[in-house]
This record gives sequence, structure tokens and C-alpha cells, in this order.
Amino acid sequence: MLKEYAVGQTFIEFLAVKRANIGTTTKGSTYLNCILSDGETEMAAKQWDFVGAPPKENSVIKVEATVEQYQGNPQLIILRWRPSEPKDGVDPKKFIPVSPLSRESAEFQIKNYVNMINHTGIKQMVHACLQGYWDDFFTAPGAVNHHHNYLGGLAEHTIGVVKQALKIAPEDANKDLLIAGALLHDLGKIREYDWKSGCTIAMTSEGRLVGHIGLELMMLAELILELDNETANQLLHLIVSHHGKLEWGSPVEPKTKEAVILHNADLLDVQLWKIARAESEAGDSEWTQKVSGLNREFYIPRKIEIETTSVLSTAGR
Repeated sequence: MLKEYAVGQTFIEFLAVKRANIGTTTKGSTYLNCILSDGETEMAAKQWDFVGAPPKENSVIKVEATVEQYQGNPQLIILRWRPSEPKDGVDPKKFIPVSPLSRESAEFQIKNYVNMINHTGIKQMVHACLQGYWDDFFTAPGAVNHHHNYLGGLAEHTIGVVKQALKIAPEDANKDLLIAGALLHDLGKIREYDWKSGCTIAMTSEGRLVGHIGLELMMLAELILELDNETANQLLHLIVSHHGKLEWGSPVEPKTKEAVILHNADLLDVQLWKIARAESEAGDSEWTQKVSGLNREFYIPRKIEIETTSVLSTAGR
């Protein structure tokens, strides 16, 4: 694994190409610029004085490289590489990580949340929608890079959003709409991402052109017509506003109580995931590296011993 190699060490490995392009130095010479992954760790990689075509993105290459340090981070200096061949016997799917949450547990929790919906029409619509994409829903990633970027990440993130939404929802919130919106809010990622045809998670063409919110509306179009107009409009509003801000890709901003709850539950689940990931990668350090999207390091608190004292009675004084 990449993280096991020390600075100065040279190795030969099969790695997935996440990005690859040709750069030019200030002196005018060309070089190969890549992001390579072993399925767990990604590293920037360069091959100086490179002439030719770069490796294809979303492909596997056999690479010989040396680990160097650049601006405090490890970087690979490629000595040579070639595309993977069938005789190598390398399974491209091994380079896509998998959610730590088992599919059995994810399915159990999703079914439980569907059964918590009391409104018959909403429950039937959500059930029918999920059933139509059942296998893909539990294998799709939550993102390419941003969060939950592994197989099963979509279901894991969805469960996290439902949990957070129910925790922060006041008594007078419509729980049926809230659960339904949380379960379906990222459904379009099934069509936005491609995790089946290569060794990395990539955007599909329709994902780039339409985005997952637009795709969700297309996927729900027929089923949601079975609801009355008021219920359908409120549920659709939850879905189209869950990014929260126009500048974050939300077609509209949240304008109902449930929409505000869903947006914040979505954001909170993503942020907590990022912090947890950074903590797991911090090693013995008391601080994480700067967390993407939050733009700051996080302190990892030491465990505080809990001291208990008996309460002294003042009776009789």
C-alpha cells in the first residue's frame, strides 16, 4: 500500500489513474502530472521530461516510482510505467474502496426508516422508488472525492442524514416528509456516478450535464404524481433545496421547516464524516491535517477521565 512506503523508497505497484495530464515547466519542458491511487491512498505523481500521451484516466498502470516529500506531503516521482494488461490478472474493482458499513446492516436500517413513515401514499412511493434501484442504491458511492467516496457510500450517507434529521427535528416537524426527503435526497447519484466500468469513481455524462438533483426529479417524475399536489410539492422542495444555497448548486433555498432540517442534517453528516476521516489519518498527532471544505485543522481531544463525587446532604444544617 502507498502509505507504507517511506520517503526515498522506490517500489513497483499496480495503481489506478484518477487524473492524468501533461504539464509544462517554467523552462519549457513537459512532464506527466497524475493522481494515482491504490484504493485507499491517493498521491500526486510526476514524471519529468515526459514526451508522449498520458495514461488513460480510470485505468490501471504498472508503475515504478520513488516517494519524495513536496511541501510537507508525499509525492511520487515516476521512473517508468505501462498500462495494465489482461495477463497481469489485476481486477480494476479492487482499487475502489468499500464502505465499512455492511450491506446487510444498511438494508436493515433503510427498510426500518421506510417503515417509520406513517403516510400511506408517501411510504408506497418511497418503497417503489427504492425498489426500482435497490442494488445500485446499496453499491453506489456518495461522491467522487467530496465524502463517502466508496462503494456503498450513498446508502451509508443516506442513513446518516436520516439519523441527523430525526435528532434535530422539533415535535411539530412533518416526520413522514422529512424521512422521505432524506431517503431520496441523493438518489440521482445512482446515475450521476459511474463505478462499474473502470477502477475509479467517475462522473457520467448525464451527471455532468444534469447533476444529481435534476436526475432525481426525472427518476421520481412518474411515482410522485401518485401523491396529492401539496404533498408532492413539499417533498420535491425538500429534494431540490437540500444543498441549501444557490451558490452550492441548490436550485432554490430551503423554504419550509423540513427543508431547513434536511439541509442541515445533510451538511452535518458530511462534515462529521470528514472530521472522522481526518482523525483516522492523523496517527499520533493531536491535530488533523486541514480538512477539505472546512478549511481548518481539528484538535483531537484526549480522553477525559470522569471523576464522580457523592453529593453531601445539607439536611439538618
